[in-house]
Amino acid sequence: MPSADEILQRMRELQERREAAAKPLVDILAERSRLLEQLAELDEPYGKAYVAAEAAGWTAEDLAKLGAEEPTRRPRVRSRRPRSSARKADSQATAAASGSSSPAVAIPSQDGTAAATTTADSAASV
Repeated sequence: MPSADEILQRMRELQERREAAAKPLVDILAERSRLLEQLAELDEPYGKAYVAAEAAGWTAEDLAKLGAEEPTRRPRVRSRRPRSSARKADSQATAAASGSSSPAVAIPSQDGTAAATTTADSAASV
């Protein structure tokens, strides 16, 4: 029967062989992780370059023939008018509409034509 020291020595040898076998895998995993991070960093510039090529007249089919795959995430396309300008225009229109003293701006006449008098004008003529 082996002694406790012999059993521990065998266990250490087994563990060392297992660690030695796993070392190349661990090294490759670390390199793979580094390369995947570098690839992820290229996604945004690749998407922009792909969209720029399409804007210059290349079709997706043409680009595929060149070996360029369609990007998984396309860059956002900005609208021609900034959103802040649209908000300003909406708030100005709302302020102008709420600035009148009466909801009735023009009072139609009895013959069906619209009279250009406002509530304030008709109150002043009374």
